[in-house]
Amino acid sequence: MGLSLLGCGGGEPGVETEPNPNRREMRELTLLSAPGESNQPSMLEPGGPTLHAVLDRIDEVRTDEHVVALFVRLGGMGGSYGQIDDLVEALQAVREAGKPVHCHFETIDNTGYALAAAACDRITMTPAGMADVVGVAAQVFYARTMLEHLGVVADIAHVGRYKDAAEPLVRDDMGPETRESLGGLVDDLHQRLIDGMVRGRGMTAEAAQAAIDAGPSDSAAALALHLVDAVEFDDEARTRCREAGGATRNVPIALSPEAEPMGLPQLLAALSGAPPEETVEGPRIVLAYLDGEITDAEEAGGGGTAQAGPFIEGMREIAEDEDVRAMVLRVNSPGGSALASDRMWHAVRRVAERIPVIVSVGDMAASGGYYIAVAGHEIFAHEASIVGSIGVVGGKVSIDPMLDRIGVTPVTLSRGRHATWSTLTALWTDEERALVERLMGSTYERFVSRVSAGRNLEWNRVLAVAEGRVWSGRDGLEHGLVDRIGGLRAAIARARERATLGDEVPIVEWPRQRTVLETIAQTFGGTSAAARRDGVAAYLALPGPARRAMVLADTLTREHVVVSLPFLLELR
Repeated sequence: MGLSLLGCGGGEPGVETEPNPNRREMRELTLLSAPGESNQPSMLEPGGPTLHAVLDRIDEVRTDEHVVALFVRLGGMGGSYGQIDDLVEALQAVREAGKPVHCHFETIDNTGYALAAAACDRITMTPAGMADVVGVAAQVFYARTMLEHLGVVADIAHVGRYKDAAEPLVRDDMGPETRESLGGLVDDLHQRLIDGMVRGRGMTAEAAQAAIDAGPSDSAAALALHLVDAVEFDDEARTRCREAGGATRNVPIALSPEAEPMGLPQLLAALSGAPPEETVEGPRIVLAYLDGEITDAEEAGGGGTAQAGPFIEGMREIAEDEDVRAMVLRVNSPGGSALASDRMWHAVRRVAERIPVIVSVGDMAASGGYYIAVAGHEIFAHEASIVGSIGVVGGKVSIDPMLDRIGVTPVTLSRGRHATWSTLTALWTDEERALVERLMGSTYERFVSRVSAGRNLEWNRVLAVAEGRVWSGRDGLEHGLVDRIGGLRAAIARARERATLGDEVPIVEWPRQRTVLETIAQTFGGTSAAARRDGVAAYLALPGPARRAMVLADTLTREHVVVSLPFLLELR
């Protein structure tokens, strides 16, 4: 995964992309991961936004008299505890200037929540989200015995009692100095989390610790624990922020530099043989695709169209385009992330509030795929299509026996009761299992409620066909999960009928098909003009084997595949 730090407004009513000094603006900052300190561009991908750039943009919000509010979409900040104070200071300065700062998240971790608690006037989370606010934990893996089995002996010299980076190579457990120093760090970071909750959320220290010990929290629990002020989707939270500041429009904060005008579209078209893309004017029907495993990704990747970020952005554009009179959503997905499915369901519902939405099931609309499908007005499926799978599955594996077998001893220091619930070194305790089952139970109930409302079925009737069972399209029709047996053309015909559109109204596909060279550039992770130019030029200059090797190497780099044995420290 690369850096997920973007600036986009998300197609809300009143969104404009250029500042206008004659109107009151709400700026929007999307900060889904920690910015870099000094991100240097590579040959295939431009450098990402730096912390300095982010702070500059926030300060512009403070000083611009035409900006009256700031909306921040937050994600997990990982281990970037040091940057939090910089961001908190910048956001607090905006608040001190009399401009409300509202923050919204889908999922968030300890560090991201520490930022939100300390810097935001109002905190909201999406219904299917999770607050992974569980306290700070550090884990060190000791591998002396493993090295001994391998016939390797570490000879280490160090100056200073606490210079213990090499300790895992020469010990099987944590020494007193390490326990003292690392334990002190864990204590400090954990206390900062509690202090932020006390100051920003008005909690007592005891209540803050209790909220941490109750985590991870779904939206209902987070609201009850006062971790958030409301549970709502991001567009709803965005509207509240705009109203709080009295803004008349949204303006996204652009964190990345604009692409240089190099005539790249013409070059790509010429090299790939693709004709220039034509803009379709007037009324039209959109044929949109939901294809592949559903993920929480904020950027397009791979061959599918089931990444939440691009899909939601596309649906919002369709919802706001008055020339789009109907949409056919072609679903071919086995499901995936419950959070992404709920967000994408909401995006389709927004489209369905304005125009007819007909869902056409391909091979399957199972689990999350069916979850999203019920947002449409009608569902068409083939008799052999797979539908349903209304259920939830989740879990983890424990590698503790393997570690014991090879002589690696994990030693964990934690301050939250469930701070280590997601580690790979132990199975869940009974209490942790109960929490996980509660999280999954709320997801299941939400799934059933979406189906019940979308399909106009009684709750008990949905339960009777749920429990994770899959059905053929034919059986799905019998049980009310499908409206009609038919394929894509039948669904398009029904969309025309419901929207009273003639055959002359064109069909426009979303997303448009990328050219060959655009696909190559996408593979290398670059989306700006500069990245595509460099990536394409470099790629075409290489012989075949080198091109294949570079694709593999870049994929490993972007996915953070790191081998760090025999020493590994995880601080979360």
